[in-house]
Amino acid sequence: MNNEMKELIRRNQLLEAEVERLRIYKDYAYTDVLTEVPNRRFFYERLSQEVARARRNGHDLSVALIDLDHFKPINDIAGHHAGDQVLKFFAQFLRANLRQEDVVSRLGGDEFTLLLPDTAITSARTLVERIRRKLNRIELSIDGRTRCELSFSCGLAAYQPGLLAEDMLEEADHSLFTAKAKGRNQVVSAVAPPTPPIVEFVH
Repeated sequence: MNNEMKELIRRNQLLEAEVERLRIYKDYAYTDVLTEVPNRRFFYERLSQEVARARRNGHDLSVALIDLDHFKPINDIAGHHAGDQVLKFFAQFLRANLRQEDVVSRLGGDEFTLLLPDTAITSARTLVERIRRKLNRIELSIDGRTRCELSFSCGLAAYQPGLLAEDMLEEADHSLFTAKAKGRNQVVSAVAPPTPPIVEFVH
């Protein structure tokens, strides 16, 4: 093997190593370190892409904002390590109960999002309700000592023509607030504004 070929191989190896390093960096930049699900940055970018796709192709799109109920007492009573364990469990529980095309992300704290492409809000509600009921049946053991039951509140919103990504999030946030105000451990859907009646003028 001549020197020119050796140099070409060496450069190719360096390039492959750099590509891998960039891939790892990108994965890290878009992944929540604690729960190992996508993070806030990934969610906002992906939501904008899905809204653009829904606008362009007329596809359904729903988004869910989810808060764990009464998470602060877990940290206060069992400690932050226990709280971290709960967050890890909950993130992976959500991921395991979603379809392959759905995406769970952690916005921060105990707040998570579900991005549900090609999903009307009625189907989204059925999906999230199934997950909520399943979680209600689980008793979680923390460090083999503390046992706790988990529940969550959820606000849903669906894409409507003309909405921006931030509009959908605002609607989902209002729905989440309503779910908490009504007692938590429930799913509330944003109500689409009624279509204005068509007024016919008779000449």
